[in-house]
Order: sequence, then C-alpha cells, then structure tokens
Amino acid sequence: MTLGDALTQEALTAGTAFTISPTGAGGLRLAIHLEAGGIQHFERPATGGDADWTATDLDGGSGAGCTFNEPVTAPWGRGLELLAAGRGPE
Repeated sequence: MTLGDALTQEALTAGTAFTISPTGAGGLRLAIHLEAGGIQHFERPATGGDADWTATDLDGGSGAGCTFNEPVTAPWGRGLELLAAGRGPE
C-alpha cells in the first residue's frame, strides 16, 4: 500500500465529516475531518477521476502540520470520488 493510499484509508475509516471546495486551478479539494481532530486534505483536477487524487496537507490535531504530495491509486480514489460526488464545489 502506498503512503497516499494509507492516508486515504485512515481518512475514510476515521473521518467524521467532510467538506469540498474548489482549488485555485479549478479542481476539487476534499477535506476529511478526523476523529483525533486533524483534517486530511485531498485534491484532484477538475476533469479528474478515481486515479487522479493526491493526498496533500494534514492540518490541526496531533501529528498535524504535514504537507504531502502523495498520489492515491484508483481503488482508494474511488472512495474519495464517491464523497466528492455527494456535493459539488461550494
């Protein structure tokens, strides 16, 4: 399992809420709020899909303040895509 997939697995299993916002380049930024108080961010291009997600910043909570640029494989990206499909950019 890649680091991007591990971060996604943790976010999808320990996440308590999520928000979606646009990126500066017109893509999507998905913020998943974690039980421990952190927020794990993921991004994908506007025309992206399951295999185009990247794990980015981890904010707040213990162990936070990390910046990642880790690709997420399509099987784990599918879970992120399902969350993103629940709401469009706000």
